[in-house]
Amino acid sequence: MVHCDFSESMNDAIVHGLRIAGIFRKELCLFHPLQEKGKADKLAVQKALTTIIHRLKKDVSTIPMSSLTLKGDLANCIDRVAEQYDGVMLVLTSEKLKGKLKALQISQIPFLFVQGHTPESLRYKKVMLPIDFRKVMKDTSLWASYFGRFNQADVTILGATEKPKDHAKMIGKNLKFITQLYTKLLIDFQQTSTPKNSFGLPHRALEQCHKEKYDLLIIPSSKNISLIDLLIGLPETKILKKAGHLPVLCINAKRDMYILCD
Repeated sequence: MVHCDFSESMNDAIVHGLRIAGIFRKELCLFHPLQEKGKADKLAVQKALTTIIHRLKKDVSTIPMSSLTLKGDLANCIDRVAEQYDGVMLVLTSEKLKGKLKALQISQIPFLFVQGHTPESLRYKKVMLPIDFRKVMKDTSLWASYFGRFNQADVTILGATEKPKDHAKMIGKNLKFITQLYTKLLIDFQQTSTPKNSFGLPHRALEQCHKEKYDLLIIPSSKNISLIDLLIGLPETKILKKAGHLPVLCINAKRDMYILCD
């Protein structure tokens, strides 16, 4: 599913959506939430999406394509996108993040945030997977495994370092689960660690992605949102704004993710 807002950068999301659909051998769906628009507006949007699809099919005829319009804003629509229309991922730009991150907080499918579409950013061959003490790490690791299985991507598992014994124990359990899973699935991976704790881990992972030219970072969204987060912004907001052309896949830490079917 590609979030089509008819902004100047919408084509970036569509290009990445095509790439993702090709990797996972899925249908590409151009999706637009209709916010308090009448019948004439709906017909105009549907016509515009159909025109885009016709143009895409001239260059990419092997990927099934469709369009979808639903009444409401993104947060109101996202559950229907997953449950009624079998969406497995939403691709969208990193602009106007407030409403998009609000929708992510209730979503059962991951959001892939993109900026630009350089050849390097479209490879999805070198994946960074930061691991902290939270249970949501199993969901993030499953999505990294999909890129390993379907795109022969190489995954770097970056473990945080925690002083509290219970947190350190959970990191150890997460790493053990992931390495056993990847070994069983024959996924290429390497495990490393950083002295950064779980709070600083995403920023350290982003630095390494930029330095060593990774083409995908996978992180969970915030689970417990404090007043400070509301005032200065969520941690993932800072990561997304600094990501540049690096695609960032965000997993909702509050809900179980749908599993991708072969």
